[in-house]
Amino acid sequence: MSQIRVELQEWMGSDKAIAEAAWTSSSTLQGKEKKTDADVERVVKMLIEQKHASPIESVVMRFWIKMPIAIDRQHMTHRIGSHNGMSGRYRTMPAEFLSMPEEVRKTSTKAFKSIFGPSQEVYNIIYEYQHHCTTANIYYNKISTMLKEAKSTEAISNEEYKRLREFYRGVLPQHNMTERTSIFNLRSFANYQKLRNSEHAQPEIRQVAQLMLQAVKDKGVSPIALSALEQNGWNI
Repeated sequence: MSQIRVELQEWMGSDKAIAEAAWTSSSTLQGKEKKTDADVERVVKMLIEQKHASPIESVVMRFWIKMPIAIDRQHMTHRIGSHNGMSGRYRTMPAEFLSMPEEVRKTSTKAFKSIFGPSQEVYNIIYEYQHHCTTANIYYNKISTMLKEAKSTEAISNEEYKRLREFYRGVLPQHNMTERTSIFNLRSFANYQKLRNSEHAQPEIRQVAQLMLQAVKDKGVSPIALSALEQNGWNI
């Protein structure tokens, strides 16, 4: 599943921002200016342990993600911040689809052998996954090329061209790769990790969650809060 990729494009906020949000209800401006790094660590850990969630939302992150359309549908079930994704009206969709994972291939072989026995039919069925995905992408790209030609000769208007291009995108497989940006605050990120970075989650969406977490750790985003949330099972 190396085709799945995640980048943390930018972020806002810090452990100190979380603490200062909490201190708004209990300290004056002058009082907050006297707080130390030890005070920040203490209050951030206390907030997470006692599940005071709103200050955690002071940290906001924007991710770019490349994943299969089917996994994007799972991703989009989360209440996050905002999303932007690829548009078939303005882009020709890339002809890249998720390769069959080896564990899926092995399990499929076991399942179909129970029906057909050790026959070639078992391997034909597995091969057809790639065949159907490839065929759909070839058809879509053929249509896209013809539509571009029709627009260039002014046989159709630009609006008609965009309408047709978006419609014919519908033939593409659910495992075709798509791209999007998503904005999370740290509270929604924790909920995402709890649900999607779980042994019960589908492997592909779990990989998205794991790559997101690694990207956040690599950039050093709110390390105190992140560590406390992880130790707390992402409960907030």
